[in-house]
Amino acid sequence: MRIAILGIGLIGGSLAAALRARGVAATIAGCAPGGDASRAREIGLVDEAFTDPVAAVRGADWVVFAAPVPVMGSLMAQIAPALGPDTRITDCGSTKRSVVESARAAFGSAFSRYVAGHPIAGSERSGPDAANPDLFRGRRWVLCPVNDDQRAHCAALRQFLEPTGAVISEMSPDAHDRLFAEVSHWPHAVAFALGAAIGRGALADSAIEFSGGGLRDTSRIAASSPELWAGILLDNADAVLESAARYRAELDRIIGAIEARDRTTLVDSLEAASRWRRRLG
Repeated sequence: MRIAILGIGLIGGSLAAALRARGVAATIAGCAPGGDASRAREIGLVDEAFTDPVAAVRGADWVVFAAPVPVMGSLMAQIAPALGPDTRITDCGSTKRSVVESARAAFGSAFSRYVAGHPIAGSERSGPDAANPDLFRGRRWVLCPVNDDQRAHCAALRQFLEPTGAVISEMSPDAHDRLFAEVSHWPHAVAFALGAAIGRGALADSAIEFSGGGLRDTSRIAASSPELWAGILLDNADAVLESAARYRAELDRIIGAIEARDRTTLVDSLEAASRWRRRLG
């Protein structure tokens, strides 16, 4: 089997590492701008390194888009003429509605052999050197088929992803984007905002010296790529803003209770959060 992975950073590199560790593919081709693809070949993640995506996908049985969401559409349009008649296609984008529409516009009849996907795994680290063959083990990998043809291809995609150890789920692109605005996209924005608020304050240096595990846990994902997350937040803006509005209402309630020295309201807000967080485990 020949697999082409377009985007060979943390996610694409980890997928390559997982497939390689389980002996799934005869050839893995990695494609990325700059030096990421060459670095991935140097450290053994891929067999072939490309900066030209069209060359990378020729003869591929599977094409996996693991590039940032804002470039996904142009990349799909670029490689569409080079796809083989039996090539299966998926992606790893963090948003799904816009990516699915880009695929619909780019692929023509090959759209029936495409299934949108999103592995729910990550790290604040990036690049091929951050690749981890066990990154997806035990984690959700969401598939978002939109028609019967794509649902039929889900069985093949599940088999393809089996070596990663991921737990496969299915939902619609709309449901995906609403849910992940709530559990991932807006929480990243909150972590970035917290880091910026402290980092721009007068106590920024002292906060680094004296902070404990609580701040590190709360702000960890703020070390993620700002370029990557700006693209995700803007691409899923409507759902993110809905989540932000609920967050703002709760934050205003907490601030108002502190200003009014209203312990009862404050405890009520904190307890509601604590109850939900204990369910999360």
